[in-house]
Amino acid sequence: MSKPTDSVKYGGIRLPKGYADIDAPFLSLDKPFVHTISVGWGDCDPAQIAYTANIPSWGLRGIEAWYKACLGIDWYVINLHFGIGTPFVSLNFEFKSPITPLGELLVSVYVDRVGGSSIGHCVEGHQNGSLCFTGKTVAAFVDALTMKPMPIPPNMRQSIQQYAQIQNREYTS
Repeated sequence: MSKPTDSVKYGGIRLPKGYADIDAPFLSLDKPFVHTISVGWGDCDPAQIAYTANIPSWGLRGIEAWYKACLGIDWYVINLHFGIGTPFVSLNFEFKSPITPLGELLVSVYVDRVGGSSIGHCVEGHQNGSLCFTGKTVAAFVDALTMKPMPIPPNMRQSIQQYAQIQNREYTS
């Protein structure tokens, strides 16, 4: 399926009418995805550890990088060129140990559920060999223009399921 060519101006941006799938399943990952984040001094609070609000943001940045690695397109392109939104309907993060600027933060991204029109991710943040946070998220696939749920397009679904099979963790489909 090719990208929609007809568009409509919505809230100051142009969104496609309808939605599209990627041309073929994207098969680039052969191991669980890890996104590296450099934590800076400005990311910390007066206690000299990561400011709490940054932690979910880093988890979501990992998921955004995962979409690019798993599907070959990022959230911006999925939304504005393919007409598909993926708003989060659930976020849950638990903090395990402090994060500081004294090492890279490695955010691992796993798929834990693929539904008809939703996807669940687990993220884990490690720094200097310690588990710093875990997170569970659920995002819905929606038509970007109407914000109504839609099925995950077949080639995107196949790419996601193939990733889930190589991640060495259980998932539900």
